[in-house]
Amino acid sequence: MSIEHKNENRTASRGDRRAKELSTAKEAKGSTGNDSYIRTLFGIAALVIIGALLTVVFAIVSGVLNFDQNRVTTIEEFVVASSIAYADFEQTAGAFSQLAIAQIDNGMYLQAEETIQAAFDLESPDEERNQAPLFASAILAERLGQRDVAIERYEEVMSKLRYDFERVYASDMEPNWAQAWGLHENYFDSAIALAFLYRDRGDYEKQIEMLTVGIEGRPTIADLFIFRGWARLGQGDNEGAIEDFNEALRFLPGDEEALAGLEEAGGSVND
Repeated sequence: MSIEHKNENRTASRGDRRAKELSTAKEAKGSTGNDSYIRTLFGIAALVIIGALLTVVFAIVSGVLNFDQNRVTTIEEFVVASSIAYADFEQTAGAFSQLAIAQIDNGMYLQAEETIQAAFDLESPDEERNQAPLFASAILAERLGQRDVAIERYEEVMSKLRYDFERVYASDMEPNWAQAWGLHENYFDSAIALAFLYRDRGDYEKQIEMLTVGIEGRPTIADLFIFRGWARLGQGDNEGAIEDFNEALRFLPGDEEALAGLEEAGGSVND
């Protein structure tokens, strides 16, 4: 065999070995990538399981879950248990306020008051964009029949959120949440709550004003148009009432209350 032929054989042999080495390296790299991906999935799964276990533990500790088959457990109680777990994990004014609202919805007023105070006691709770503790305290006051207090607190929530929104919107803050997301939902929910509190006071102009703000943030809730339609009708604004009732019918065709208001206002569908 010639030297050239032997060299060719050696070169081919080295080439084969190099190809095998590269193949093995790629397989090892792929295996490492897959291992990393699998570890990430396991990590996420572990966090989900831990969160679920925390909810169950707090549900048992708080008495929401027990082994008494005669006890009826409501969805609201499960919400409270989940909120307890969330607040304990997050330790923020927003998380505590969510828990307080869940407690209020479940009639746990004393516990809600303690939770709201705990939210206010956290360091600089007013830096929370949504002013959550104040909003929760307004809901509690309203539920307890303290209407004047509730009005004062809802108005303060709106004032603070509007100020914070305008301040951030005009700033160079990055990312600028005000430009990206607009006013916080608590602003609009406070306005809707105020609309009914003002109605109960007989202040129908303020009721209409607050319903208009609420509609800006909740433009697809037909009931808000119906409420404003009746309020406008009571103020002699038949044209505005007709417009509102028709807008409500756009979302809820055939709604009896909207049709009744439309008839009383002297209008017809799609006027």
